[in-house]
Amino acid sequence: MQLILDFPTIGEPHYAQAVPADLIRNNGQLKLFKIEDNNHKYVTKGEKDSKVIREGNKVHIYMTAIRSHFSPDNIEGVKLGDEVYFHITNLEQDWDVPHGFSVKGATNAELLIMPGETSTLKWTPDRVGMFPIYCTDFCSALHQEMQGYVRVSPAGSNVPISFSLGKPVVE
Repeated sequence: MQLILDFPTIGEPHYAQAVPADLIRNNGQLKLFKIEDNNHKYVTKGEKDSKVIREGNKVHIYMTAIRSHFSPDNIEGVKLGDEVYFHITNLEQDWDVPHGFSVKGATNAELLIMPGETSTLKWTPDRVGMFPIYCTDFCSALHQEMQGYVRVSPAGSNVPISFSLGKPVVE
């Protein structure tokens, strides 16, 4: 069989090159963002610090994003009429792993959270139901796993605030 054309394509691993790490590291290509340097008012410095707090009709969700999940990823106790604040900290430290965040059906924009940073999205649910939350910026092979749900109950309901990380809801 005759070879008609041979050229490297983007992303083709057979044409990869290996170079000493010093060629990259010593030329400023290695950028790390230390979580401990994040002094944002709503920072969550680790998954164990994830929480959901109700203050009247305001719900503050202290969330983390890291390949390939959010913590928490299943939230209950939000009521129709609440103002919900997702305070999301990207726990990635390598410069090229941003994460996105959105609530399906939200009428406002999504977030793009850079490594080591914290950003806040305000959302006011307009109906009762289950609302998917998800990463909007391709981050890894398991990108589609970065999702979860917020359950919105009727105003005046007695569903307590609770959340989980990929497990049954814990109160």
